[in-house]
Amino acid sequence: MGFLEDTAREVLEFTTEAVFSERYAQKDGLLQELDSRLKVVSLVLMVGTVVSLQNVQAIVLFYILALILAVLSKLPVLEFTKRVWIFIPIFTGIIALPSIFMIPGEKAFRVLGLTATWDGIHWAVLFTLRVATAVSYAILFTMTSRWNDIISALAHFRVPGMVITIATLTYRYIFLLAKLLLDAMHARRARLAGELGMVESWKEAGRHIGATFIKANAIGEELYYAMLSRGYTNDVQPLVEFRFEFVDYVFAILTVFLVIITIAFTRGLL
Repeated sequence: MGFLEDTAREVLEFTTEAVFSERYAQKDGLLQELDSRLKVVSLVLMVGTVVSLQNVQAIVLFYILALILAVLSKLPVLEFTKRVWIFIPIFTGIIALPSIFMIPGEKAFRVLGLTATWDGIHWAVLFTLRVATAVSYAILFTMTSRWNDIISALAHFRVPGMVITIATLTYRYIFLLAKLLLDAMHARRARLAGELGMVESWKEAGRHIGATFIKANAIGEELYYAMLSRGYTNDVQPLVEFRFEFVDYVFAILTVFLVIITIAFTRGLL
């Protein structure tokens, strides 16, 4: 039952972290005070700029800026960085690691009959930092924004109603499905008289996952039919009335200025 217990713990931790994220959005910080529409546009600009950069130093400066914004927004820096760097090395490493040996260039070292190049190492570091920085901004803006504000901002920008509806239902019902999965695992654990082996544990986990998917499909159909019976037409109206303040104008000007200066310097225009 070790696998099931570990899975149950991960589900519980995920739900707890998601609830705490809503707490961060209610704090009196810099980004929490900004208009959600501005945060959506700023996120697109910052991530787009970071992804286009080819200079490691520039990407590092953007990452430092993300940490500064996290501090000014009264976010726990350790929690903020942990959300990024626990997963980034794993997923990006799978993609970036082969490039160390595949990209031609000056030889750096040799391992297991494969030759690593400095150009390959540079690309792997650049790719990892680029992804980590872009994800940092995405996490930064989502942690400082209430879900209803994000949805209202997307509706203001005329994002298709079906897309907003799917995102909203996914966000709302993932907690319900997580709780159902957790309750099922606890119920199964309470009925066991002994420990399961590794194979049996994986089988039980597969049954729970399959049952959860079936339950999710049934809930989705019931919910959609209930929405149609109440007049749902794929049209989503903003729930929040936005208004630009002085701090919004200042932040918008600084963001645009930073993006223009960064592109100009990295492209050799200045």
